[in-house]
Amino acid sequence: MKCFSRAWRLMGLAICLLLLATGCETVHKYSLSYNLWDNDDFCKWNEPSPTPRLALFETPDHANLLVAYDAFSEKHAAIKRQAYYLQRNQARISAGKAPTLVPPEPGKGLEPIPIIEQSAAAAHPPTLLTNYALVSDSGRAFTLQPQAEPLREFHLPVYPETSGTALRVALTPFAVAGDTVMVGVVASVVAFVLACESGVSFTP
Repeated sequence: MKCFSRAWRLMGLAICLLLLATGCETVHKYSLSYNLWDNDDFCKWNEPSPTPRLALFETPDHANLLVAYDAFSEKHAAIKRQAYYLQRNQARISAGKAPTLVPPEPGKGLEPIPIIEQSAAAAHPPTLLTNYALVSDSGRAFTLQPQAEPLREFHLPVYPETSGTALRVALTPFAVAGDTVMVGVVASVVAFVLACESGVSFTP
């Protein structure tokens, strides 16, 4: 029985020492403060609506392409029509940032690009079109097909509208207090196990 008790004490000590010795990765995993500031759930996002109603327009020289779609704003809890110019915003969209928005109505001289669903195009390839776009089944991405050749796939923007900083600041004191308690519990367990191993009695 003593051997069994000793084995459990040693196992508890090993676990505690492992938590203390595994470095920043473990601290980040269990730290309430770190997870509070590293959690995107506090952000309010802007993303394509369930039915984005994608529309594409371009200038006759193919130099500018306007992308219009319905976006859902978590910040405003509403769906609104948005538009941006494709070429000049790709770096921002790829980085998860908001594109520079413009009025969603196509300006003078912009011509609509036919849009076909990928599933429909697979069943009935558009043989009479030389310039069109294939939209994914989700409606959140499209592939340009100039001269009926695929160019590349473009994704509609998904980006945070608010960072949730105010809420994070309000919750930080509670997270810090939780971290302090957690560290204290681990330290107390380690001290207790070490004391047991050294034969120190806790009886008054």
